[in-house]
Amino acid sequence: MNKRNKRRSLLLLLCTAVLLSTNITCVLGAEAQPVQTESSDTTAEELAENREPSDDAEEPERLEPDAYFEPIQTDSIEGWPAGPAVWAESAVVMDMDTGTFLYSKNMDATKYPASITKIMTTLLAIENASPNERVTFSEHAIWGIERNSSHIGIRIGEILSMKDCWYGMMLESANEVCLAVAEHIGGSVEGFVEMMNQKAAELGCTGTHFTNPNGLPDENHYTTAHDMALIAQAAYKNKTFRQVCSTKIYKISKTNVCGEERWLGNHHKMLPERPYAYEGCTGGKTGFTTAALNTLVTYAERDGRRLVCVSLRTNGPQIYVDTASLLDYGFSQFQNITLYSRSNNADSGLLYPSFYFGECCTIDQNRLSVAVTLPAAAGLEQMAVSCSQTESGYTRTYTFHQQTVGKESVPLTELFAKPQTTIDTSVTESIQATATEVLTPENKVFSFQILKKYLKRLPLYFYLLSLLLILVIIMEIVLMKRARKRKKRRNKKKR
Repeated sequence: MNKRNKRRSLLLLLCTAVLLSTNITCVLGAEAQPVQTESSDTTAEELAENREPSDDAEEPERLEPDAYFEPIQTDSIEGWPAGPAVWAESAVVMDMDTGTFLYSKNMDATKYPASITKIMTTLLAIENASPNERVTFSEHAIWGIERNSSHIGIRIGEILSMKDCWYGMMLESANEVCLAVAEHIGGSVEGFVEMMNQKAAELGCTGTHFTNPNGLPDENHYTTAHDMALIAQAAYKNKTFRQVCSTKIYKISKTNVCGEERWLGNHHKMLPERPYAYEGCTGGKTGFTTAALNTLVTYAERDGRRLVCVSLRTNGPQIYVDTASLLDYGFSQFQNITLYSRSNNADSGLLYPSFYFGECCTIDQNRLSVAVTLPAAAGLEQMAVSCSQTESGYTRTYTFHQQTVGKESVPLTELFAKPQTTIDTSVTESIQATATEVLTPENKVFSFQILKKYLKRLPLYFYLLSLLLILVIIMEIVLMKRARKRKKRRNKKKR
């Protein structure tokens, strides 16, 4: 037992010695290579700078698409306010009264429009049909659209009024209604599409081609933000269209097939009491397809100014946020300046009798109202004027650092009596000088066309006063004849 105890004691001593030597080595090694610790005074930025970049480190994911960082063309104009960055691949803001493009981002790039196509369809339907016309839905109109596309459940043989169709297209974006309207007005969808392309060309569109009236995907169906603004501007000039696109809720009564009323709701979310309500929003049109993504046309009015914003190819509801930002930019950073107001000179025609002596009327009353849109901090002295001659007359173009801010057409028979501003009066003088050469005494011939054109522009009270004058003259003639008869009778009695 003693031998065994001795062996155990020696083994324990040996193990203890080995453990102690190992700890000493670890401590000595630690002191030889001290560990660097981060000081509490070291900032996170300093630590980040001291660290070596890791190949495996991932950059934080950004929400903005690549289009957000693309350049804005109007920012390159000298003295022009910088515009906001937006998600849209293409966008514009235009002042509808002057035609000035306040904001331009890739505005000439061709994109798929989706359902904002229906602005053109509705405009043509309003211009070429009365609200009470009856539209019968064919089998092709019902089944000629994609089943998962927007519709209002019209059935084959069902009849709607044209007015109902206007609201069906603009509010609920009903694709089957577009086909029925196209067949009714154009005789066929192809015939109506030809009318659409012709109308676009008349409005000055250069990058637009339609293949259908509803905007469903087609590689040959495209437009640009610039062209869409021109179409939207033309549509907004129509009083009926303005009423339709601003309506929030509309009811279609019972029809020959459907025994229930249909309620339509406007999809534009920037109208009053909507999720993205915008002060001054008066309507517009939404659009979406997988190929086009979200598209949007929005009208807004504030302080007597009227703007339209077109946004193409944005993913998601960000399109409403961006549209609000663009409209705010247009309203806050620009001003409209009236160069000539026709309403203030409505009676001037009565002061100039030259027309009644067989000469062409050259008074300011025949000049249309003229306004320009300039940056809020700019003045008229920074604006230039150029003049070009056409077959029908002259066009005056107002520019701000080569950016067009307004235009005015001057027919040969309706010239300026006086320049209304001090801007480049030499241009006005050149117009009058050239016109004097064109309108020689031999050409100043009184014509029925001139008379007809002039009479249309006379105020209503002028006709009422003329009628009253004629009645007074007739009464005077009648009274004079009666007086003569009485005088003759008295003379006969005296004899």
